[in-house]
Amino acid sequence: MSYRIKTKEIVTSAPINKNRWCLLDRDGVLVKDRGHTHKISDLEILPNVTEGLRLLKDAGFRFIVVTNQAGIAKKYYTREDADLFNCELQKRLAKENIFIEAFYVCPHHPHHTGECFCRKPNTGMLEQAQKKFFIKPALSILVGDKDSDIEAGKRWGCKTFRIASGQYPAEIKADYNIKNLLEVANILNR
Repeated sequence: MSYRIKTKEIVTSAPINKNRWCLLDRDGVLVKDRGHTHKISDLEILPNVTEGLRLLKDAGFRFIVVTNQAGIAKKYYTREDADLFNCELQKRLAKENIFIEAFYVCPHHPHHTGECFCRKPNTGMLEQAQKKFFIKPALSILVGDKDSDIEAGKRWGCKTFRIASGQYPAEIKADYNIKNLLEVANILNR
């Protein structure tokens, strides 16, 4: 089963539509994907992330990260390393008045720990977030850069956006192909 890191309760003064959620993959969507990215010194927020998230927030979206972290199963790094990285990312975005409400992390890999329900393209992390935050998939979006992200979103029943970086093959069709999070916001604000 995946695990959720504890996050600080965020209080905002802006009205929030409690059912508009943006579920985000981490590596390749929010931060540069360096392959098993886990060191804070390697944390590089991608261009247009802050601007895109700000526009999505202004449109009433709330944010959750759902990320496969097979490096934990492969023993390249620990859960604590992943948690520290995620907390640092959360802190940097909070300085820009953007709040990630939770991180759902799958620490498994089928060749190292066996099959699990949480690793994307399975929907376990999405269902955990749905239960905790009363999320309605039909009102939500998922942004990812891999087929596993898009397949998970489609299975779960939300709109899917693929960041087409060219780093990974794209065999499963997303609802939208985009270059960055700013394009997501522009599409949704049309």
